[in-house]
Amino acid sequence: MNIEDNVNNWFGYWLAVKRRWLEILLVSVVAAVAAYGVVAWRGETYEVYFSYLISLKEQQVKDDFQFDGYYALQATDLFTTTLAAWTTRPEVVVRAYERAGVELPGRSARQISQGILAEKMAPQLIGVTVRHADKNKAMAIAQALQAVMEENVEQYHAEGIPALRFAVVGTVPWQGVSRLETRVIVGAVFVFVFLLAVNAVLLRESMSVSNVKLQNPNVPATAGLGCGRRKSNSKSK
Repeated sequence: MNIEDNVNNWFGYWLAVKRRWLEILLVSVVAAVAAYGVVAWRGETYEVYFSYLISLKEQQVKDDFQFDGYYALQATDLFTTTLAAWTTRPEVVVRAYERAGVELPGRSARQISQGILAEKMAPQLIGVTVRHADKNKAMAIAQALQAVMEENVEQYHAEGIPALRFAVVGTVPWQGVSRLETRVIVGAVFVFVFLLAVNAVLLRESMSVSNVKLQNPNVPATAGLGCGRRKSNSKSK
């Protein structure tokens, strides 16, 4: 295929896109409007942040062994990991919701725990985030979660047989609000659907030309571009 054929091909594809221009634009606008509606329906999400600072409170000393500084620090790190996982367990989250007087977001374990995130940020630091669509409920759940975890830690030290005891200090919760970037999302959806529609038109046109070529091998490679489907049984002069 020479340069002239390539030029004809691109020109034919351009005509195909131009012929469907209004349809492509309409589909893209409808998708963007739908995306805007979803973002507006979702609204704002309130987030409450607090942290847990874990430190070694006391260590058990026996005649046959004694913890040195390295093992004490390692034990604190392991307890921090345990506490982070413990905070998001469904049974713990359910107790926090019940204490806060807030209805559970669902019945499955994933639905129950999805609104709470606990992340180990350092060997002795856990960051907790509580999300809810209602401002007051988000704060109530966070405060209830702190109370539940305080009871759990006390129970762990009272009923377990740990060689070490830890102090868990919770910071004062701070509340923020999370908003989706409406312009970014709507613009991204518009561009994505626009490009998808253009590619669909080009693919359809390319398949049309390929079908014409298969039905009549004598037809030039550029035949049919920009003109839709041609009838292969047209009479020759």
